[in-house]
Amino acid sequence: MTNLYELTGRRILVTGANGGIGRQFCQIASGLGAELIITDSTPMNDLVASLPGKVTATVCDKTDRKAVEALVADAGKLDGLVELAAWCPWDDWMSDDWDHVFHKVMDVNVLGMLHFVRAALPAMQGRDGASIVLVSSVAGRMGGLRASPHYVASKGGVNSMMKWLARKAAPDGIRVNAVAPGPVATPMTTGMSFETTGIPLGRVAQPAEIAWPIAFLCSPAASYMTGTILDVNGGVFMN
Repeated sequence: MTNLYELTGRRILVTGANGGIGRQFCQIASGLGAELIITDSTPMNDLVASLPGKVTATVCDKTDRKAVEALVADAGKLDGLVELAAWCPWDDWMSDDWDHVFHKVMDVNVLGMLHFVRAALPAMQGRDGASIVLVSSVAGRMGGLRASPHYVASKGGVNSMMKWLARKAAPDGIRVNAVAPGPVATPMTTGMSFETTGIPLGRVAQPAEIAWPIAFLCSPAASYMTGTILDVNGGVFMN
């Protein structure tokens, strides 16, 4: 029987590759045979050295549309885009500089995501089983547990844009889905305490528990899924 979860020969662009979930996804996808084009705002030398398969790494500011377009043009044909890069500042919405922070969060989490999707769609034309996976959050589903309002608004925007993009890309055979994690033990949440009594499974997720569902959505096993938000949150939000 064919292994429907195998990613051999698939060229996948991963943003936010140096984050907690991003690093786990890269390990999984590379192990399943994918060729990776990875990007982040910080160098990824140790990650590249740890991956078993072919990988190309480029440091890129996702809010710079021209830089994103150049990166995707250099990448060539793509079978997948996993859009993980995001920013979640833990700040006070009453502070004097909060409006500036709000705009920056939206630039990174929404506009920056669109920069990559807009550039990647032409590179996916004619590729059998092409897939885009956007990483949202439980915050965009029900307000989250500790998230600030700018992050909540940005992830709600990701969810809505995913549905718009799914309809736009479907005639070209390109699937677009999202994964909405709950609290995850990553560097982004370091120092934050989550009340696990509010999580039915009683704990926060480990990065691999989010990375595997992302890999599933990239694979032929999810060939009839598009426009779906996959909730992976330990039961915090039940749709």
